[in-house]
Amino acid sequence: MQAPAGMRFHRIAAVCVVALACRHAQVPLPAFSPAIVSAATAARGEYIVRNVAVCGGCHAADPKHDVDGPLSGGTEFRDWRIGIARASNLTPDAETGIGSWSDAEIVRAIRNGQRKDGRLLAPVMPYEWFHEMSDDDALSVARYLKSLAPVRHEVTQSPSIAFKLGKLLFLRPKPAVSVATPPRGATAYGGYLAQHAGLCADCHTPRSGLQSKPDKNRLFAGMAHPPKDFPKRPTDLTPDPDTGIGRWSEADFLQTLRSGKRLSGEELDPFMPWRQIRRMSDDDLRAIYVYLRSLPPIRNDEAPAARAK
Repeated sequence: MQAPAGMRFHRIAAVCVVALACRHAQVPLPAFSPAIVSAATAARGEYIVRNVAVCGGCHAADPKHDVDGPLSGGTEFRDWRIGIARASNLTPDAETGIGSWSDAEIVRAIRNGQRKDGRLLAPVMPYEWFHEMSDDDALSVARYLKSLAPVRHEVTQSPSIAFKLGKLLFLRPKPAVSVATPPRGATAYGGYLAQHAGLCADCHTPRSGLQSKPDKNRLFAGMAHPPKDFPKRPTDLTPDPDTGIGRWSEADFLQTLRSGKRLSGEELDPFMPWRQIRRMSDDDLRAIYVYLRSLPPIRNDEAPAARAK
């Protein structure tokens, strides 16, 4: 038996009220122990921002020509699901950047996707991956960003109706978390760098579905159908011998990232930020290689082969 129209209206209204309440739910600001506060440094933050995550690939004033330039934002990302998202101004300008944000508010934005005012960041910002960035590294990033020279640059957003509805009905910030950095000698540390401090997984993992979610059952298996702003299809980085890096030695891996060329002489596409990644320490690049070689091999004939020779 169908409910009367008035009752159906009240039910719908109640659902909308609950959804609106959830929309404005605040993720608690992270609290850091004295040990973390002492360990976090702007120098470590610079290393992550400039060399590991390469935040300038999106947030630089001119990422096509100067990835290492001021992080004053403005780069546009267009997608019907989100509308037009623009990279935020990450300099400490008080009015147009993050000058009025606390370190904890910056960390929450990076790891949970929630702005100072409580609004959800567009998922172009990869908080899906940064969610597991460690407390000391995330705080280091915040300290580095606050140390930059302020640049006045107003950046506005133009969300689509689909994104507005998504925020109302099912999109949520990531939950509060506290994470420790894995021991540097462990394989897990390479995975941490490749997935949560850096963004190798964000580009090299297949995506599917309406929300273009990464398929974490096929980590690093390459992307046959990347977003339209990708100029190339990212390669398979699993240890498959035919389509991945199964035949790459550690020396092959380091030489490719240092030179921007495979041993075959083929140049890496400039979209791959090897010029910044090559500044990572040998130990960190080796850790990433060891981690990638520990993954299950996945043959992906649709993605371009990552042959070294």
